[in-house]
Formats: sequence, C-alpha cells, structure tokens
Amino acid sequence: MVRHFPESIYSHACAVSIVGVLMTLIGCAGDEPSDAERKRCFDQYIREHSAEYPVETLKKTAALKCYS
Repeated sequence: MVRHFPESIYSHACAVSIVGVLMTLIGCAGDEPSDAERKRCFDQYIREHSAEYPVETLKKTAALKCYS
C-alpha cells in the first residue's frame, strides 16, 4: 500500500532543502584574507616548522596553505 502525502509536505521539504543549501553557500563564502594576513601566515608557518623540514619544502607548503 502506497501512501500519498499532500503536496504541501513536499513543498515544505523542498523549501527547507533550498534554505539549507543557501545557508551552506553563505557560510562557505567567507572574506578572503588580505595580502598582509597571507604573508603573516606564510612567515609564521616557516618559523614554526623550520626545525623539522628544509626551507625550500616549507616555502612550497606554506604557499599552498596560506595562498590557496
């Protein structure tokens, strides 16, 4: 036996889904960091990990982390 729900339930579910997608998109669309913040991130990353890895490796990793 198949139950048929009123269309209003489907409309409500659709509206809730749309609101959820919009909230996710708004939450993910944060402000981009400034160039100064990116540079600070880069320098800090290199300082924190300089004892662990070669400088050239750190520069590549810091660039990916802070400028991507």
